[in-house]
Amino acid sequence: MKNSLQTASIGDIVLFDRRENQYKGKVFQVRENSVLVELSKEAATTLGYEMPNTVVRHGKYMIISGV
Repeated sequence: MKNSLQTASIGDIVLFDRRENQYKGKVFQVRENSVLVELSKEAATTLGYEMPNTVVRHGKYMIISGV
């Protein structure tokens, strides 16, 4: 996936790679080096996560829908 030059904002929908697949989720917190993303329950189950949240480093996601 190409690196994005923009930093996501709360509420943005982002697309990112994880375990050789692409997932999308909604940003609920922005940090200095990363964003916290809420995934669908199905995506969280597929990835083996207990909670439907993950951290994605800036530059490792693409904003597909802004607020």
